[in-house]
Amino acid sequence: MKEPITERTPLVIAAEINRIKQQTCKIMLTNAIEIGKRLKEAKALLSHGEWGKWLVESVSYSQRTANRLVQLFEEYGDKLFAASDDGSSSNSSAPTNLTYYQAILLLGIPEDEREKFILEHDVEDMTTRELDQALKERNQTASEKEQAQVTPMPNNPGDIKIEYLTVKKTEKPISGPKTATSQTFTTKYEERCTACCQTIADTFQELLEALGQLARLDLAVKEKCSKDASRL
Repeated sequence: MKEPITERTPLVIAAEINRIKQQTCKIMLTNAIEIGKRLKEAKALLSHGEWGKWLVESVSYSQRTANRLVQLFEEYGDKLFAASDDGSSSNSSAPTNLTYYQAILLLGIPEDEREKFILEHDVEDMTTRELDQALKERNQTASEKEQAQVTPMPNNPGDIKIEYLTVKKTEKPISGPKTATSQTFTTKYEERCTACCQTIADTFQELLEALGQLARLDLAVKEKCSKDASRL
């Protein structure tokens, strides 16, 4: 007897796409941890002051990106590699079931609390947005408990000021047919845009991590910083 053919509907296709996306993100985490392991090894071999130059020239990483990859290795590497060495299934340890983006978000939780949170919230089946919301609720609850138990310290930092850099346009765009000169400028600014996009992505991730830590320490300051960041 032939197996019934599942009707191809947008809902079925979306489910397939999301499953493939999740599998891809798990592979990304494994590879990111492997890269982080090697980055840490290379850093230990380099002389003081050579790290940043080596990153740019050898692997095209900023120090922010490299630090995040090393952190992923330090936080998750032991459990992931232990599961691989034992030949056991991914269910042997909660962190080994995470996707790359889930692992990044969970860096804001102390290691001794992380696995419990993963199991209690069934993180493996959560979307990134759902996990982000769960972390916000957890941090808010933790902050409320701390405020109820801890006497506020005097001389709290003042308002955080964000200064905006105004860039004066000094070059006029080149119009008309492309020339060798215009192509040179195009390549120059294309490379600059690519570098800026990478910097923005790296900085945004650092912002998320910093806000996550602030949420645990001082919810009011975290909310203010969130509003300041939103205005950007």
